[in-house]
Amino acid sequence: GSHSEADNYARELKREQEEIIRVPDTEAAEVAEILARYGIEPHEYGPVVNALRKKPQAWLDFMMKFELGLEKPDPKRAL
Repeated sequence: GSHSEADNYARELKREQEEIIRVPDTEAAEVAEILARYGIEPHEYGPVVNALRKKPQAWLDFMMKFELGLEKPDPKRAL
């Protein structure tokens, strides 16, 4: 159970990292789409998208949680 959950998270994390590097404009557009779903206007989410682009780890965390709905598995859960 939790082992495959951790494997899935690691696989998705790697894929998302590669996409941020390979197609940053596409990934930035996905951030904008996600924020727009919450009713945030383009002039409001533009600065957020730009700020995330400057912080790759925060960007990656955002995509994992809000695009994929994945949170880092708790390592203690396997016990």
